[in-house]
Amino acid sequence: MRDGMKANRSLISAIKEIKQTYPKVKIFCLSNIPRPEVELLKDEIDGWGIVDQFFASSDMRERKPDMAIYKKFSKHVQVSASSCIFVDDKIENVTAAQALSFKGIVFKDNESLARVLHNALGDPVSRAQRFLSQNAKKMFCTLSTGQMQPDNYSQLVILQNTGDRDLVVLENERYTWNYFQGKPTFAGTTYSDGSDTTSLAMTILEGIPVADKVQARDKILSNLSPDGLPYCWFSKTRPRFCHCICATVFRFFVINEWQDKLPGVYDFLCQLLETRAYLHGSRYYESPDWLLYILSDLCARRPSDPNLGKMRELLVTCIQERMGCNENILSTAMRVLSAQSLGLKNNRDLETVLEGQQVDGGWELAWLWGYGSKPLKIGSRGVVTAMAMNAIRRAQA
Repeated sequence: MRDGMKANRSLISAIKEIKQTYPKVKIFCLSNIPRPEVELLKDEIDGWGIVDQFFASSDMRERKPDMAIYKKFSKHVQVSASSCIFVDDKIENVTAAQALSFKGIVFKDNESLARVLHNALGDPVSRAQRFLSQNAKKMFCTLSTGQMQPDNYSQLVILQNTGDRDLVVLENERYTWNYFQGKPTFAGTTYSDGSDTTSLAMTILEGIPVADKVQARDKILSNLSPDGLPYCWFSKTRPRFCHCICATVFRFFVINEWQDKLPGVYDFLCQLLETRAYLHGSRYYESPDWLLYILSDLCARRPSDPNLGKMRELLVTCIQERMGCNENILSTAMRVLSAQSLGLKNNRDLETVLEGQQVDGGWELAWLWGYGSKPLKIGSRGVVTAMAMNAIRRAQA
């Protein structure tokens, strides 16, 4: 600082916020610094209002990264190394500290440090719940063009993973559901109600009359491909197929004991898994983990169903193959949930999910699905946060 260096005011502010949020946290400064400089900087450091105690290498007669200084520090403050977080911008200093059981963090920038510290100190489920509550009924999807697009499907996924109806806005007046809320027109195309949103709603919403479910079933059955697979839209002019939507429909039918009305679907879905064809993603869902997520949820709802035996075995193999395969936060959350649905542990992806939580308690926006042939992506923070929170909560249970 004598040579023109300036205090990192943004970081100081972030640390103050952390101390206010977690009042039991103590901040100690351990610096390689000569005694004369300590005297010159004392008032400046005290003025920051964040350092509980300052330790200078000149006073301790040891310096970083020598092991002795860390041991002396722990002894002086009477705190075990394993309960301390050590932050430094020099890798060798962090490595030495972590070797002695400190949690080591290499400082890169203010934002990432604040995020890592909040994740280390806070309860991830409580923080996620707070984010969802603060943004209740406002967590609509965002297009890759930047505009917001209210839809029913993302709201249903949030509800599925939280069980909290107060977080979402749903818009529907009949037994079939439209993906869109408001006018179902986008980019010059008007979209009819669809089997995807209808099947998800019928699966997760409580209190739906059986008569409505039967009508929804019959509507789906009136829109099948020549192979007997359900189309996406209830429109004879839009014969679109997506195997993830097919899986969602199949789940709806199975939990209502109607699987015999879609006789070829089970074998088709098993073939996708067995041949790994599902790895290409689907028409609307780019991530192959969507299929695993949907079908593993089905198996969790019917854990003793012998008719799902082959599918369950294939899912176990596919999920184990994909554990930790990437760090896409949506995909990692779905892989954790899929594993949990089948009684598997997936610590690799769970760690990625935990590390991805942002300072505000939510997770960053991820692209969920697309518009088929249109070069647009649809993203959400709410959906990803709901899934991540659910995955962590289930892991803690």
